[in-house]
Amino acid sequence: MRLRLCHVNEIVDDRLLAEMPDSGDPVLVIRDAQGVHVVDALCPHQYAPLLGGELADGILTCPMHHWRFDVRTGQSPDMPVCLQRWDAIVDDGWVWLTGDD
Repeated sequence: MRLRLCHVNEIVDDRLLAEMPDSGDPVLVIRDAQGVHVVDALCPHQYAPLLGGELADGILTCPMHHWRFDVRTGQSPDMPVCLQRWDAIVDDGWVWLTGDD
């Protein structure tokens, strides 16, 4: 699978709210020193938007109830809960979702 998600120039302040090309579901595109990460845009606990969450050292904190997630793995460092994530690459200025169909 290879789906074009957005252009890197659309990522402002190291994050972008985008839509999955196949479903229209919201995802959060995050750019940091390790690359580009794509995760669910909503926290799994009460579905709060993560766009405004604090991002520090690869850890995204939900602005509503402070649940934390590693954007590289989707895992929470605090509890056994996971944020859905997708593999992504940057190619010729575009962010592409990659992986199995």
